[in-house]
Amino acid sequence: MRVIFFKWGNYDEDVILEILKSQGHFVTAFDAVGKCEADKSAHFGANSAEYELESLGGMAADEMVSNLVKEASRFHAEVFFSMDYFQYISLAAKRAGILYYCWIYHLPQWNLYSNQAQFPCNRFFTYDHAHLRTMRQHNIKNVTYLSLAADRKLFSGASNGISGSMLTKYVTDVSFVGNLYETGYNLFNNISAEAKTQPVYRTIVKTIRKKMFNYGRNVLEADITPEIVDFLMKEVGQDKWNYYFASQEDIVIQSVIARKVTVEERKTMIQKMAENFDFKLYSVSSTRKYPQVKNMGPVDFRKTAPLVFNQSKVNLYVTPRAITTGIPLRVLEIISCQGFVLTNYQEDLANEFVEGKEIVMYRSLDDLIEKTKYYLEHDDERRAIIRAGYEKVMREYNFGIKLSEIFTKDSCGGFLI
Repeated sequence: MRVIFFKWGNYDEDVILEILKSQGHFVTAFDAVGKCEADKSAHFGANSAEYELESLGGMAADEMVSNLVKEASRFHAEVFFSMDYFQYISLAAKRAGILYYCWIYHLPQWNLYSNQAQFPCNRFFTYDHAHLRTMRQHNIKNVTYLSLAADRKLFSGASNGISGSMLTKYVTDVSFVGNLYETGYNLFNNISAEAKTQPVYRTIVKTIRKKMFNYGRNVLEADITPEIVDFLMKEVGQDKWNYYFASQEDIVIQSVIARKVTVEERKTMIQKMAENFDFKLYSVSSTRKYPQVKNMGPVDFRKTAPLVFNQSKVNLYVTPRAITTGIPLRVLEIISCQGFVLTNYQEDLANEFVEGKEIVMYRSLDDLIEKTKYYLEHDDERRAIIRAGYEKVMREYNFGIKLSEIFTKDSCGGFLI
């Protein structure tokens, strides 16, 4: 198949390109970052997908569509392909008369609530069954479930040329690699001091506490009243943003409540781990408020994080709450580095991995602490889970397997046309 791969800065893009070519596809890369370098309003990057990845109203978007159509004609392309969704690729695919394959990478993505997402040329792949149901409720029919994938060479690439003595630098009992999300896009911080004196604010705080370390379907949606929605829409300024046909309740739950619950869970987790274990945090986030936490600073994902995953006896992961049922990419990456991961309960993870044999999940804060202690004291069980999980991820959750599924879905009836 002749494929135009849309590059926007995802760190697995080169891996994907290499595998597509090895599978016999004719592939060319369209470098969106380079094309949009002069447009300061363009949004590309790992954190941008939670908001608007693009604007269709300006000259840059029109020019991008035109450039994509020209490239499709020049290359005789059959398919556009990207990690995450871009509306102007849908427009270009429709105009060029070809398909657009999109593998969802970040959640939420509000541009999926647009009219362009409903175009019949689109083929969506999402790693979260709850998200799949939501898309179909919004009349997006050409969507199917596909888990994310881990790079087989992630650890070998990082450890190449690294001696055993250098690896010991990363040895620890318990670690967490990740952002605490306390600043930046934590919209809860926009609430004014005056608004915090209102009774509804106190209700929101209590509601968030109830949701912390509480997993399963509809946990986020529970107890979100119209009063809470109106208050948060006003305070965080979401009503000023164009989120297409997303409801105000969806916006509040996914962009405000989900993020705040994640923030509070991660803050609580690192403090409890520091109190009870030999624990190291690897993060860009400041921990000045938590002096007991050993913050080792940020790590390079390709060069250093795989070493941390491999050398930590227990790697913790707290899934961002915008991922409702799906298997987080970080969980697959840790396992691919032959690391032991202890993560929160996720429905899709429970359905696809054998708990206690291939994966270990916690269902409460107390459960997290108890299981961390247990697996630190039971090396044989921990190592057996590492082996079984690693074999499964290498066999079933690698890019070669998943990309093959993407490019055969039409022929095997994977879509509702």
